[in-house]
Amino acid sequence: MRKRLSYFTAVVMFSMLMLALSAPVTERRVQADGQTLQEKCDDCNARNQRQFEHCTAVHGENHIPCYDQFNEGIVHCYRNFCEQ
Repeated sequence: MRKRLSYFTAVVMFSMLMLALSAPVTERRVQADGQTLQEKCDDCNARNQRQFEHCTAVHGENHIPCYDQFNEGIVHCYRNFCEQ
């Protein structure tokens, strides 16, 4: 009796596993905060451009850290949103 129960349990577990693996996978859109990744990429680049313009307006065109910050912002945007 005990051997039959263990076989039955194994068959049920195998059947449940096969059922779970054969279920159709729903298609998911890649979204973050209700926006697609392309929209997030565009927003990130626009925000980076605004920060750069603000920095150069405050410190002048020859302030190198503004350009460094702008370059880091581009890397951040592309790494997190644009190249996904």
